[in-house]
Amino acid sequence: MTAPSAHDVVVIGGGVTGAGIARDLSLRGLSVLLFEKGDWGAGTSGSSSWMIHGGPRYLEFDWDTTRLSCVDAGHIVTIARNLVYRVVFLIPVMPHDRNNIERMETAMEVYDRFQPLKHAHPHRRLTGKEALQAEPGLSPDVIAAVTMEEWGVDPHRLVYANVQDAVAHGARALNHTRVTELVKDGGKVLGVRYRTADGATSEARARAVVNATGPWSPELGAMAGVDIRLRPAKGIHIIYPHRISNFSISAESVDGRDLLMVAHAGFTLLGTTDDDFYGDLDSVDVLEDEVDYLLQGFERVFPRIRDYRPVRTTTGVRPTLFKWRKYEDELSRRYEVIDHASQDADGFITIAGGKLSMYRLMAEETSDAVCRKLGHQVASTTASRPLPGNESDPEPPAELAARCSISALAAMKLQSRHGTNAEKVLDEGGTSRILCRCEPVTEAELVYAARREQVRTLADAFRRVGVAAGPCAGAACILRTAEVIGRELGWSASQRFDAAREFVRGAWLGRAPVLNQAGWAQEELAQGAMRGLMGFDGSR
Repeated sequence: MTAPSAHDVVVIGGGVTGAGIARDLSLRGLSVLLFEKGDWGAGTSGSSSWMIHGGPRYLEFDWDTTRLSCVDAGHIVTIARNLVYRVVFLIPVMPHDRNNIERMETAMEVYDRFQPLKHAHPHRRLTGKEALQAEPGLSPDVIAAVTMEEWGVDPHRLVYANVQDAVAHGARALNHTRVTELVKDGGKVLGVRYRTADGATSEARARAVVNATGPWSPELGAMAGVDIRLRPAKGIHIIYPHRISNFSISAESVDGRDLLMVAHAGFTLLGTTDDDFYGDLDSVDVLEDEVDYLLQGFERVFPRIRDYRPVRTTTGVRPTLFKWRKYEDELSRRYEVIDHASQDADGFITIAGGKLSMYRLMAEETSDAVCRKLGHQVASTTASRPLPGNESDPEPPAELAARCSISALAAMKLQSRHGTNAEKVLDEGGTSRILCRCEPVTEAELVYAARREQVRTLADAFRRVGVAAGPCAGAACILRTAEVIGRELGWSASQRFDAAREFVRGAWLGRAPVLNQAGWAQEELAQGAMRGLMGFDGSR
């Protein structure tokens, strides 16, 4: 083991909150070491609905969370303009709904008071005929509808943008690195011991250790000898590789829970379930019953939903604060910053609960707690300081495309991930060749990700640049991706094959629950191509 490194703060957990804390503290001038046992945003953050939203349903029982979420959403939209885009919902009113159109409009009128906080527009009321004109896929039984505007965001890029800015201001950030033990003197926490991906072990000392591990918080708390109570809730999403509706749509499940079908830029996300989870947080499976539960809820308002072919499912676990007796979807999305000094674990601070839409506020308040403990009197600037690539307005995508010899769509996608740094990415190396027509990622961007963005696996590349995110689910691009990344990371031919095999096997877990008859046919074709090219059966 090497000699311990010394830092002001160690932050454990590379989701959006942990990355936000690392950024906030680094901007305040503290030395920070950030750990993530997997990849940035690969846990709860990446399993979200890809939205920065206020949460109108919380108005019924958690008004303050809606307000705080809208306020912080406004800050996030301002500092991350390249990552966000407007998402407009239609909320249909059907016969026998618990809320008629008058009650729905009253709720939206209340929510409209918060919309200016996040730079969104007020609602509109539509007749049934107007709703069907706007969205022909709705059930002809629709009585009326209201609109609602939210913001979409790529959570993986949002997480990495915070990591990137933290590193630019002096932080160290290590992904694929697991904290194995807390270093303690009696009850006081002095640092951590950790193991990197290559098996090397090291030690880091710090004046404060922050637990930002989301649903894993109780596990890390146990290392410090403190009890952290959460009520973890499992949620799944069904992913379609294209838009299947003009608008995003709200629906109701058979047991009355709220469901959303979110029409993002190039895909549709349908979800989510919300169920207490007691299993292994590192092995969360999607069940066919959960898929049917979502489809059943949506076919009432969108009857042809089963005619569309999903490409995969995702699943994650929310770190909801513990509450007895409440139904899961009624649990508060509030958060709590806990200084464990009162529990004889001085130097150890936990952030628990919350939601992606107010990650920046959670990070600021956690950083405030750290600074009070360290006697460091510097205010947060993250509410107004742009994330990388947002320092100025980007040029039109067509101009970037013409200058760099790429398609306008590829330029637009590149700007959505890197903002004004898009051309620097293309200048890094590689060619303008498109790896896959499903999702126009250039070879140059993949090279940049391997060199500059801590991509160490093909799954990392999926999160960082969207490789294999399109309809082919990697069948047409994963081998080429392995070749490009392998060349940058020094992989042998067999290591490249192994990486592709590992990606296919991992992707299979998310694909199997949604493979209907047509899906199985495509899967057999894709697996046949893999066997012919690589000499292995990816489904084993």
